[in-house]
Amino acid sequence: MSGNSNDGSPSINRPNENENCQELVINTNLASPQASVIGNLNKGDILTIQTASDQGPIQAYDENGQLAGNIVSREQIRLLNCIIGGTEYEAEVLAIENGQCKVQIRAV
Repeated sequence: MSGNSNDGSPSINRPNENENCQELVINTNLASPQASVIGNLNKGDILTIQTASDQGPIQAYDENGQLAGNIVSREQIRLLNCIIGGTEYEAEVLAIENGQCKVQIRAV
């Protein structure tokens, strides 16, 4: 895999200077949802998106600061790079069904 950088490094782990992090929108289910937190969420609630470190994981927290679940997506590396680059994200709860929580992640 080759990238756009001059040093020949792959671009997959590097933000592209043309990347528009404000336009990144991800629809996904929370991975490892915490039942005690998910049970108190409603459609339309907003979760805060944070990373534990520059390597991840990417996590979603409720308004009380409790971990609701992790973000796992094919856009995960792009999201992580945008967060590291300073873009803040939130996740809106779209649906809760059978212990799963579907969210839409977007820039704040």
